[in-house]
Amino acid sequence: MSTADSTVRLTAFLGAALVLVMPYKALAVTLSTQVTAIHQVGVGAGVSLGHAVVASTNYNRLTAGGTYIATCASSLMLPTSGARTLSREGAIGGLSLVTTVPAVVPSIVNMPGYNQLPAGTVVDCTYSWTSKATEASYSVGPGGVGFTTGAGERADGNTQLFVMIVPPSSSDGDDGQTCHP
Repeated sequence: MSTADSTVRLTAFLGAALVLVMPYKALAVTLSTQVTAIHQVGVGAGVSLGHAVVASTNYNRLTAGGTYIATCASSLMLPTSGARTLSREGAIGGLSLVTTVPAVVPSIVNMPGYNQLPAGTVVDCTYSWTSKATEASYSVGPGGVGFTTGAGERADGNTQLFVMIVPPSSSDGDDGQTCHP
């Protein structure tokens, strides 16, 4: 028996053994997303926002992350956005990973242009988010003949509505503290 034949047989044997010990499901990655309550903080430009990407896999490498963009229906206001991705790996499979987007959730983010809005303005806004998880992949088989296992990927996304309100001006002398009969 030649060395090349031995190598092919050994590779085929190891590939078959790997298939037996790998998880049964071809797509072992799971994903869920928890979005915080998106809302204006007080009467200023700050918005409390963020989400957590929760992922797991039976394999030994996992990447999870997401993006967001907060936009308001006003030509005076600019959108604000962010993204974050983390990876984890271990000697054996069975990993979980939680990635918060942004790094601290909830975060207070100022909406650019809010201070240029006229008093009493009410603006409809959206928080659009994405989340994604990807697991490791492995090629099994000798000399280009074989298959790939793993490489699972899950993605999700949605939009949450919120409102920003600019308080009315108190130039008429009414500061909201006076009781009118």
